[in-house]
Amino acid sequence: MSKAQFRYLSQEDILALNLDYKEVIDVVEKGMSEFGKGTCQLPVKIHVNTRPQTYINAMPAYIGGDQDITGMKWVAGYPENRGKGLPVTWGIMVMNDAETGGIKAIMDGRWITAIRTAAVAAITAKYCKVKNTHSMTIIGAGEQGRWNARLMKLVVPELKKIYIDDLYPAAIDAYMTKMVPLMPEVEFVPIRSAEERQAAIDDSQILITATQRGDKPLIYVENLHKGMLGIPLESTAWEGKTYTWADRFVCDDWNLVQCYLADGKYTDGLNDEYQILGKIINGEAVGRASEDEFVIASSHGISISDVAVGDLILRKAEEKGIGTMLTLMEENDIIR
Repeated sequence: MSKAQFRYLSQEDILALNLDYKEVIDVVEKGMSEFGKGTCQLPVKIHVNTRPQTYINAMPAYIGGDQDITGMKWVAGYPENRGKGLPVTWGIMVMNDAETGGIKAIMDGRWITAIRTAAVAAITAKYCKVKNTHSMTIIGAGEQGRWNARLMKLVVPELKKIYIDDLYPAAIDAYMTKMVPLMPEVEFVPIRSAEERQAAIDDSQILITATQRGDKPLIYVENLHKGMLGIPLESTAWEGKTYTWADRFVCDDWNLVQCYLADGKYTDGLNDEYQILGKIINGEAVGRASEDEFVIASSHGISISDVAVGDLILRKAEEKGIGTMLTLMEENDIIR
């Protein structure tokens, strides 16, 4: 046999591709659509927890249909890394040949995790928002707060104003410095008090929380209003009653939600009216039945989206000749 090689792509290699964010959203939506059709394989996340409040997850997936792509993300989340000057979330993505199982690529998983999370939120908004979504509130001025602003505007072109809040005023200042030049077509409004936060939520049609797990919720039922889409990127940031108060619950994978439900993440249970994002995309379910509904969407992150983005990265890297080819083996015979 000929020697087996794979393409290695660092974070900087991926950034050098200058991927079109709309194309990223499109491939994630297509992957979710296939998942809704039942053509995919998605095992429940396997994880180890080496320290309290940490995780290292193994997340394999296969996307069938006309895509026929497979891979696995090995990703870690360590909140205490902030104080060590290290990423909170990092890992690798492995892409395999679906026909032979051979390794096609190993690449940085941090960028993939960041953009696919925001892409799923944007796709959810595409199908679950009210018609005139002019304002959005984001609580959490970190990486996901930035990515969600960038990608949401691509699918909600009528979005004119984004309120931004964070526990740390310096984080809000850094957010404004970064995002205002990047998105001059949007008015960014910093939130400096609890009263301003409530006024922002009252004016918003989308509310996103992009924070770390805390001891108590940030969002309570009395903060919310009908005709809104709520997107908690972490279930514990919202009062348990918000999930039963909602008119409709949307998720990326019902089996994964059941696992979190069993672990006590949804303290008051869930609304009986739930829908899967992939089926909404395919027109088999409704993401919003009326403009007066409050819809809550809880996507815990499934590797269907990671594999879809990993495949896009690999295809673009092959076209542009970006990355480093490494040898996995020179020959088949390993007995000496």
